[in-house]
Amino acid sequence: MRGGQEIVFGQSANQVSHAFRHTDRLGLDRAEVTDAIVSDLRSYLPLPVPPPRDFTFIGKVAVRGVELLYRAYPLSEELVNVGRITGP
Repeated sequence: MRGGQEIVFGQSANQVSHAFRHTDRLGLDRAEVTDAIVSDLRSYLPLPVPPPRDFTFIGKVAVRGVELLYRAYPLSEELVNVGRITGP
């Protein structure tokens, strides 16, 4: 954790499944995807709370040569949720 915000990929099984549904279809390992996103996102923390109007942080990482876009949303000063992760 950096900047006081923990990075999560959903707070329920359904939300976790939603976050990883595209990368699962691509056959990517969730742990590798998580590590890549956390490593990238940490350098941008803390994300602003409350977020500016219509704020969505969009980051880009590569896992096993596959470029992925992810969206992160600050939920509080303590928590950032990574929602949708998409590939090519």
